[in-house]
Amino acid sequence: MRYYRQAFHRQLLLAFLFTSPLVLVACQGNSSDPHEGHSDHDEHGEVEGSHADVVHLNAIQLAEAEVVIESLSGGDMKTHVELPAEIGLNQDAIVHVTPRVSGIVSAVYAFNGQEVHGGDLLAVLNSPELGETKISYLQAVQAKQIADTQLARQATISENTDRLLNILSAEPSLEDLYSKAKGLRIGANKGRLLSAYAQVRARGDMYTSEKELSSKGLSTQSDLLESRENFRTAQAKYMADYEDVDFSFRLALQEARKDAMIALSSVENAKRRLILLGLSRVNIEEIANEPDENVARYELSAPMDGRVIAKHITPGEKVGVDASVYTVADLSSLWINISAYESYSNMIKEGQPVTMRVGDRYASGVVSYISAVVSEATRTVTARVVLDNTDGAWKSGEFVTVRVQTEMIHVERIVPIVAIQTYEGRTVVFVQDGDEIGPVAVHLGKQSETHVELLGDDVALGAQVVVSNSFLIKAELGKAAAGHQH
Repeated sequence: MRYYRQAFHRQLLLAFLFTSPLVLVACQGNSSDPHEGHSDHDEHGEVEGSHADVVHLNAIQLAEAEVVIESLSGGDMKTHVELPAEIGLNQDAIVHVTPRVSGIVSAVYAFNGQEVHGGDLLAVLNSPELGETKISYLQAVQAKQIADTQLARQATISENTDRLLNILSAEPSLEDLYSKAKGLRIGANKGRLLSAYAQVRARGDMYTSEKELSSKGLSTQSDLLESRENFRTAQAKYMADYEDVDFSFRLALQEARKDAMIALSSVENAKRRLILLGLSRVNIEEIANEPDENVARYELSAPMDGRVIAKHITPGEKVGVDASVYTVADLSSLWINISAYESYSNMIKEGQPVTMRVGDRYASGVVSYISAVVSEATRTVTARVVLDNTDGAWKSGEFVTVRVQTEMIHVERIVPIVAIQTYEGRTVVFVQDGDEIGPVAVHLGKQSETHVELLGDDVALGAQVVVSNSFLIKAELGKAAAGHQH
């Protein structure tokens, strides 16, 4: 609004200046026919009657009217093409939410258009499949607890058995053996070893006694042989029991360790199945303490921050693992999908700047992707720009026109677009010659967002061209022309 107030102020000021005695809008002498004796255009490209349609302004008046005049020169120009485009969702920022188990929908908490954050509860399903998997997990946990308990028991037995065998290997007296083995708990093998060891000691003592009696002639040879055989039998039995216990306790410990490892593996596999169904490790740890009514409860959570753009789920509905029940999109970035006609396709390259303006909305970016395939239906190539939409100003589905900068070129003559006016049906710029400002017809070439090329030499290099507020000059000439018509 301030711009329009300033422009209106300048028009009033210029109207005052142009009606003052310091400004002369001259027609051909004072002839009643302003076109008498003149051709439509002279050799310098002036508009019909342009040698007469001039405005006289001094430097002070130009400054007060904010009319800017600059020497015509060459310069660099960013060329562009305007192409149709459609704003679409960023396909890299969309997630289709699908349940990992089948079940019946018991509650729905998220709806179309709703903002969600990662982890927010979207819906709840009642899933027998999940319930059975949880029960299998709990059974695996229980089996592991039993296996761990058995392993701990067998480890204690093995440790005590090993200690007892070490004591026996020192061939202690029975009194010393009983004293040291008193606190060792190893089960039936303890009695078995102590009994066998006691037999060896007893048979050994008897054999020693028989040898003494035999040496004194107090015992027969048969009694000595029998005693020796009993001693050797007891030794053989003790050695067999010793080796059997030594082997069996190590084997039992090995078996207990294997059972514990199998039980642990079963628990881990059950956990993996639950993770595959979408449960977190925290959720899994809470299964043992959850109430029975939650065993089949499956919570469907938002996978990321975004907005729900599609919902296909209602309470009581049966859904399977192939159903996409929600679509969540991050709308902080969108895609501008540009349709480049085949004739322009070679001009569009990745990295080129792109601008877009719709009303008071403006956006810019660069071409980040160009399709390698021409659409058979539209004969266009799709170019993509990632659009920053953190302010939510743009909507998916909008059709827009974008401007793609194609190259940077140098032109011999260049003026701002605002310097171009249409006067008496011709495209003109206003050129100052001394204290006169008049229109000169021009031919336009390539154009950027802000500047345009002048073709030919209708306006000489170095000529003083009005480059700002040229519309005020045009307006005053229009007033003068209307005045002469009356």
